[in-house]
Amino acid sequence: MIKECQACGQNNLLEAETSSRGGYGPDLLPGTGSFRPARFRVVVCAMCGFVHWFVKEEDLDKVRNSRHFRPVRNQ
Repeated sequence: MIKECQACGQNNLLEAETSSRGGYGPDLLPGTGSFRPARFRVVVCAMCGFVHWFVKEEDLDKVRNSRHFRPVRNQ
């Protein structure tokens, strides 16, 4: 779990859970389900406003199995 902000180093963090798919927004985790898409844990630094996004642990397999994601290639 994150304990401090990656941007400013402060530990005044707030969190919420949200869907990766909204009715009017983009599908942020494509291929993870239409009726129950993967969810995010969103952590916001209350000091600088930096936002950290994490896929919920129980939804990671949905992302791993999605054909829309591929390994990052080192250049």
